[in-house]
Amino acid sequence: DRSPSRGLGDVYKRQPINVLFSREYSKLKSAVNLLPAQRYKVTACPLFDITAVEKTVQLRADFAQMLASDYLIFTSQYAVIETLEYLKLLGINSAQLNALKICVVGPVVARQLTEYGLNTDLMPELYTAESLADLFPPVTDQAQQIFFPKGNRAALKLEQVLTKKGYNVVSPIIYKTELRCGLDSPAKILFENNSVDCFAFTSPSSVQALMAILTNAEQQKALSHTVICAIGTTTYQACLAAGLTVNIMPTEYTVEGLARAIDSFYAPTSSG
Repeated sequence: DRSPSRGLGDVYKRQPINVLFSREYSKLKSAVNLLPAQRYKVTACPLFDITAVEKTVQLRADFAQMLASDYLIFTSQYAVIETLEYLKLLGINSAQLNALKICVVGPVVARQLTEYGLNTDLMPELYTAESLADLFPPVTDQAQQIFFPKGNRAALKLEQVLTKKGYNVVSPIIYKTELRCGLDSPAKILFENNSVDCFAFTSPSSVQALMAILTNAEQQKALSHTVICAIGTTTYQACLAAGLTVNIMPTEYTVEGLARAIDSFYAPTSSG
């Protein structure tokens, strides 16, 4: 990763520092609380929308296998929300899921589960799908089934690894991530004025969406002197694939961890 020093120029002198997060503002309260208003101006820059999928006969058939599974995996808070709402339609209450071992990729997903009265049984120390897959031992005797409701843009690596280990993975798509074609007005103005000091990508999809929205010339102008942040390893890889140099990646792959890493990155110059 590139050092903040000193090739990024005057962005460090401007107060407040304009920080854009690729999420809607309602999902940024914890980040805003960690980035003092006298130092930072946090702007929401949502780049995709989450929509429910059509409740087809096939989806109902897939979900009929859930309660017979051994494990239930969630790798996003959206999967939790859409799954639990769909279960209500099917007449299944959350208490019936207690017979399954519930596994999550990280604390954000775990917190979402608690809103439905559910506890997490398994969570990796490093909040990635690969680390979660590592927690599953190879199947050696009787068949083991994993139910893994996911989004349409979810990476295939997790289910591929688990299938190779001998698990039967049922992975219905329960929500869709639809990339936006344009920026909301506040973010658009900042880009047009070349005033984006720091851009925090919170998913691979957000990287793909922003690079599709900006023309090549706009990308070069807007992002060449912008501090680029990636919330975790998959987002980091998406940034690299898009030709972006990542300056900040937190050790804790959450929005709160990202906010703390941003504050730490700017602290030497912004506090003095």
